[in-house]
Amino acid sequence: MIGAGTAIKPRTSTLVRTKRFRTSATDQDKSARTKALLMDAAVTAFAKYGIEGAAVSQITSIAQVANGTFYYHFRDKAELVDAVAHGVAASLVDQVDNVISGVTNGAERVALATQYFIRLAAADPEWGSLVAEAMTNTGDFRTQISRGIRKDVAIGIEQGHFDVELTDLLLTSLLAIVGTAIRERLDNPKAAPFEGAAAEMILRVLGVPPRAARALPARVMEKFGDVTQTQSSRVASRG
Repeated sequence: MIGAGTAIKPRTSTLVRTKRFRTSATDQDKSARTKALLMDAAVTAFAKYGIEGAAVSQITSIAQVANGTFYYHFRDKAELVDAVAHGVAASLVDQVDNVISGVTNGAERVALATQYFIRLAAADPEWGSLVAEAMTNTGDFRTQISRGIRKDVAIGIEQGHFDVELTDLLLTSLLAIVGTAIRERLDNPKAAPFEGAAAEMILRVLGVPPRAARALPARVMEKFGDVTQTQSSRVASRG
């Protein structure tokens, strides 16, 4: 029986769905596993409430742990956001970068990476929603997520494929295209793929002639193959 002064923590219908951080921490100690649980819960909360809108109390409610447990592992929400940003970057950005490491042409790298990134991000709805929001956000999260496309565009500029200056405004425009494509793929999973059109639009923003921009996304997929089929199945199995 609950006493008259007992505080009852409200239940939440939202549960932690993604398991990526916990899967990575399976063989680590309890403290590391709890930290991973909080990071997975944060992905769920950020996907539902937004990065700025999600409160620590909502994250701990989803993780079903006390607020004190959160502050044992993280100084504040900003530190958690930073940890999740680095984790997402390591999982998606580094994964794409490793896959295209043998591609030296900057325009081909942009066309491939755009399509690979969108497909991998959308393979997990919660991560996809989080990444789509991060693309329109500011701060360290977007910085981590955007370092891949920044690198590839810089390569293309140096090689003379892109006649643009790599400014924050340009980067914001490119990220908005990627974020919109991820959102469209999540909202319409049975529709025709959006990533080829997104890659074409990005190439055109970078100054590639329309005909070449239209042809390149399909051509690089034929040339290098769609490695995301295997990668996406691995993402789905990790939850």
